[in-house]
Amino acid sequence: MSEVQIFGGTNSAIVLLTYGAMIGVAVLGIFIVLYLGSRSSKKNAGMLDELVLDERQQNRDGYTSVIDKSKFLGAIGVCVTDLRPAGTITVEGEPLDVVTEGSFVKAGDIVKVINVDGSRVLVRQI
Repeated sequence: MSEVQIFGGTNSAIVLLTYGAMIGVAVLGIFIVLYLGSRSSKKNAGMLDELVLDERQQNRDGYTSVIDKSKFLGAIGVCVTDLRPAGTITVEGEPLDVVTEGSFVKAGDIVKVINVDGSRVLVRQI
């Protein structure tokens, strides 16, 4: 019965050189990344920081992620689409995406806005 030899035979030198070259490239790559990351500039700590967005959009500068819909709290609207439980209503001629408390409401029915939480507007059928 023959035995399996991993590093035996004529190809063992080639295999060892290949593994050594792979380890050398990996170590060299680590040193390059560490070097680029430690270089200083005025604003950033290193060259790799140019890949990261470090500016923030502030509400005081006019940036908002959600349109304020709290003005609709307590308003009465008419269903444009069926609410099953989500759909569209109109309040003072303005379309508004809403969600019911879980019940089905037909188009044309009248609803009241009972809660506003961010972009989620909760309505109840009157």
